[in-house]
Amino acid sequence: MSQEKENFRDSIGTIKDDGKRNVIYPKKPKGSFYKYRTFLSWFLIAFLFLAPFIKINGNQFLLFNIIDRKFNIFGQPFWPQDFYLLVLSLLVGVVFVILFTVIFGRLFCGWICPQTIFMEMVFRKVEYAIEGDRTKQIKLDKQEWNREKIGKKSLKWTLFFIISFLISNAFLAYFIGGDTLIQHIKEGPFVHLGTFLKLILFTGVFYFVFAWFREQVCIIACPYGRLQGVLLDNKSIIVAYDHK
Repeated sequence: MSQEKENFRDSIGTIKDDGKRNVIYPKKPKGSFYKYRTFLSWFLIAFLFLAPFIKINGNQFLLFNIIDRKFNIFGQPFWPQDFYLLVLSLLVGVVFVILFTVIFGRLFCGWICPQTIFMEMVFRKVEYAIEGDRTKQIKLDKQEWNREKIGKKSLKWTLFFIISFLISNAFLAYFIGGDTLIQHIKEGPFVHLGTFLKLILFTGVFYFVFAWFREQVCIIACPYGRLQGVLLDNKSIIVAYDHK
């Protein structure tokens, strides 16, 4: 491949030549595969919110309580002395990711990745519902700050914050326990100020990621995305545009 065709490797698609953010305005997707992705996403989102409250033999289905050093995997408790099992699981997971990528390409990124699911199936849908499709979003961002723009942006950002807060509650339940989280909610934030501050911190992180950072997570921060260069070859299945 000639040097001219390799120039795309010298820059990031979300950054302009002058270093400013290149905002991505994706066109609203449709089609049968998108419907299948939507159904799978609903299932995975429901699982994310329900898993911390499912009990098996009195044990939380998934629990990663680092402070108390207690971990439940599919309802089976694990303790610090079982750490070697975690190491073996991580090694098996790494091998699985490599083999999965070689065989199926970036199927994980489009169908199962939590970043993709929340970004495309939750936050994007809210954005489409309030601001419209790609053309309307571009037009709205370019126009002056009038009543319409302030109203739509305020509504969108408010809903983004509420959704981020709900995700934070579900996320925190995996670390402190679903029953503990419900108890802290009933007793109020002032009784458990530490839990409330963690919720606000997580909410801020999720809001930053899904309201602003967005696809840059996949390009810059995601370790799986960074490994794609060594996991893919010329025969791997990838998503690409027809150069014609």
